[in-house]
Amino acid sequence: MNISQILSSDLLFINIQTESNHPIFFYKGSINDLIIAKMKNLIDTQVNTTHRLHYKLRAVLLELAQNIMSYSSEYNYLDTQERVGLLALDELEDVFIFHTCNLVETQGVEALRRHAENINTRDLQGLADLKLEFVKDNLMQKTKRTGIGLIQVAILSENGFQLKIDPINNQYAYLTLIIKIFKR
Repeated sequence: MNISQILSSDLLFINIQTESNHPIFFYKGSINDLIIAKMKNLIDTQVNTTHRLHYKLRAVLLELAQNIMSYSSEYNYLDTQERVGLLALDELEDVFIFHTCNLVETQGVEALRRHAENINTRDLQGLADLKLEFVKDNLMQKTKRTGIGLIQVAILSENGFQLKIDPINNQYAYLTLIIKIFKR
């Protein structure tokens, strides 16, 4: 059973067995700089690949972690108000697969779904144009990178991403992203 099968089942944290016996990392909890550094270290020490692919994996990790740190509606109130999410990276024969899952408010779900569709229908040039458009809009509105992270993930993966939204109630839903980065 690989992580994709685990995440699509109700056995999320039970008996993780992948083709390589374990994922590169599988973490659910508070996302902070220390956790991200540990994940980057795992990529550095456990992934044997080209420099270009190594860069992509680290860059996608940073974008996905930033999304959780910025948009997750679940917090860890024990020590700080760190946001909580799931981040996983698995390696299969010809592809690396990132998985994220976090709680989001339902009020922004439809806009997010439209944004994802817009991203996933574009080629690399279309993504670059969309990113430039968002950068210009953010500069005009003096905001910080709103909406650019998923565009950057699609550019880096050269493959788009899968987005799944599972409503919990009227206020919250689980947002799952799956990003495949082929080894080619």
